[in-house]
Formats: sequence, structure tokens, C-alpha cells
Amino acid sequence: MTPPHSIPEHLLAEPRIVTDLNDCFFYHTMDLPELGTIHAHWDLRGRFDDYIGGVDVSGKSVLDIGTATGFLSFEAEKRGASEVVSFDMSDVRQQTLLPFKDKDHYIDKESWAQVYGKWHDGWKNAYWMCHRLLRSKASVVYGSVYEMPVAMGEFDVVIVGSVVEHLSDQISALGSIARVTKNTLVIVTPLLTDDEPIARFAGCATHPDNDYTWWVYSLGVYREVLGMLGFTIQSVSTSTYYYEYGNTQEERSTIVAVRS
Repeated sequence: MTPPHSIPEHLLAEPRIVTDLNDCFFYHTMDLPELGTIHAHWDLRGRFDDYIGGVDVSGKSVLDIGTATGFLSFEAEKRGASEVVSFDMSDVRQQTLLPFKDKDHYIDKESWAQVYGKWHDGWKNAYWMCHRLLRSKASVVYGSVYEMPVAMGEFDVVIVGSVVEHLSDQISALGSIARVTKNTLVIVTPLLTDDEPIARFAGCATHPDNDYTWWVYSLGVYREVLGMLGFTIQSVSTSTYYYEYGNTQEERSTIVAVRS
């Protein structure tokens, strides 16, 4: 069993005591003691093993990047991870959206951050409510995915669940993430199955509501980038997951890569 990390105190987020659901924004559907089922965007209940490509986390240290409500972190704990660290962005200004000329993010990013920041704060509140009710021992670190704090140390398993497609520069982000990955990197994302190193731009000028998804890369891109970072793709699986707000099944692929 991997011993816990000694994460510097200044990196650890201060726990929040959250008791009011009105202060929370849930990204994952959660089953919580005292409250029952809280419905949200994505319902991954019963799908954890599929979602992370069947990787065994028992006795291993796990870093959950883009934790949101924390579903993956808490499930990793249930499956016997020796340590779980949940990571999310520290400031909404770290998020870059597509540049639609009439959107607040483009016109005045600071004003947008003041409004959007309240929503993001609710996202964190939802995590901490779940953390308390589930009696989680997970640690939390906030920061930028482009500058993962190496002082955290390396983790046996790093999970990047539906994050990279929302980044304007996911290759630089993967380079940052690789620095804290000891053995296994799990990437969940939309995927082009082409072995050619190509990308599809996900934005559309006539769909300003979809301003948060940048690129869908091919398996060939990931193979090359992960190879640069010292990883070999071990498996690729594709499945559908329930997007509750849209009442749709959305396809995502899971890439499991291991240190060469």
C-alpha cells in the first residue's frame, strides 16, 4: 500500500462547513446520507469502474483532477485507495472560454468572473458538503491545471475526468499533469478514433451557448503526446454515460496510459 503524501500545508485547501443546499451547485448526481439523492448534470453512479477504464485503485494513491462535486474522489475512497487528493481550479479566471463577441467572458472578463465566481463557489460548496456527509478523508488542493504543484509529489493513479476538452491548450496541461503522475494516467474525453494525429474544433459560430468545449483530439494525438511524456497507451474503451439535465446518453472514451 502506498503511504500517504506529505503535502505542504500551504497547498491544502481549508475545509468548508456547508449545511445549506441553496449554497451548492452539484455537477455529479450524488447519494448522500441525510439528504438522499441529489440530481445534477452527470449521473455516474454504478459506472466508476467503466469510467476509469477498470483501473484498480485499491492500496494506491489517487489524484482526481477537475474533481467538481467529487464523485470520482469519493468512489476511489470506497474502493480502498490509500490516499485521495481532489484537485480543482482555484480561480474562475483560469478558465478560458471561446471568444464569442457578445458574451460577457469576452467583453469584460473581470465582470464575468465576479458573476461566474459565485457559481464556482457553489461548486466548491457542493464538494465540501459531500465530503462532510460521506465522512471523506480526501485532501483538497486548488490551483491551475497548467501548473500542477509538484510539491504534492507523484500519485500512483491520476484521473482526468472530462477536463481536457474544455481547455484551450490541453497538450500543455497534460505536460503539467504528467509531472505528478507516477504510474497510471486515466483520461476521459470525447475522442476521434483516427490514428492520424488530428483534431476537430468543437466550437461553432452559430452556437454561442457551447462556449466551453474547444477541441476533440484523435487517438493519434494522444499517442504522440503521451509518448513524449514517457507513457504508453495500455487501453482505450468507449461507453455512454447519462447526462441527466439533457436526458441523453453521451459518449466518452477512456484512455489508460502507463509509464513506459
